[in-house]
Amino acid sequence: MPSKEKVVEVRDLECRYGTNVILRDISFTLPRGEIFVVVGPSGCGKSTLLRNMIGLYEPYQGEVRYFGENFLTANRLERRELLRRMGVLYQSSALWSAMTVAENVALPLQEYTQLSKERIAELVSLKLNLVGLRGTERRFPSELSGGMKKRAGLARALALDPQILFFDEPSAGLDPLTSRNLDQLILRIRESLGTTLFVVSHELESIFTIADRVMVLDPEAKTAIAVGPPLELAQSNDPRVSDFLRRGADVETRK
Repeated sequence: MPSKEKVVEVRDLECRYGTNVILRDISFTLPRGEIFVVVGPSGCGKSTLLRNMIGLYEPYQGEVRYFGENFLTANRLERRELLRRMGVLYQSSALWSAMTVAENVALPLQEYTQLSKERIAELVSLKLNLVGLRGTERRFPSELSGGMKKRAGLARALALDPQILFFDEPSAGLDPLTSRNLDQLILRIRESLGTTLFVVSHELESIFTIADRVMVLDPEAKTAIAVGPPLELAQSNDPRVSDFLRRGADVETRK
């Protein structure tokens, strides 16, 4: 369960593409071990927020702090050290097609450590076993199903034992059974490693399965309009919030 230790702090963040404001006045804090899910209609800025938080884009203004350190003002070496403590699972899995599964998972270990080839191979096998992909080391991404690609991407994200994991639409393109299995894997990772997870998602059933708290973004307001446990938000007096979440709450109640 989440602890009181602050791992992520976002303050007054504003995200733009040129002069086009996508999000503004975004503030929240994540304790260690929390699963925090960002939801909202298509085009509300969910993935944009994630990309601004991990340095793929630079926010127009605001602060992003990890473990108390300002990520946005950190120098190159300081930012590199902070990134070493994070892992990212991209929506498309972002596996290199010309590399084997093992080579893909080994990349962070080769980039950030001085470990021997033998030790890296051991760790790669360990991470693949953790996500249920034992024996796939020599296969290429083209030989994997959609769900297996997601798990391979997750194994790579876990390679450095990160304290924070970022997921961009982890269930996108997966069938319902594979999606549910991935949700259970996410919960096991949090339980076994105490990892903090920041998840962008639109899959309502998944949201009610894994989320401790949800932040709802609104494309017209260009900001967060609600933050809280998903079942509570499903009863919100704000129809923008309740209408979006209630169908997922109905599914959860019927289980």
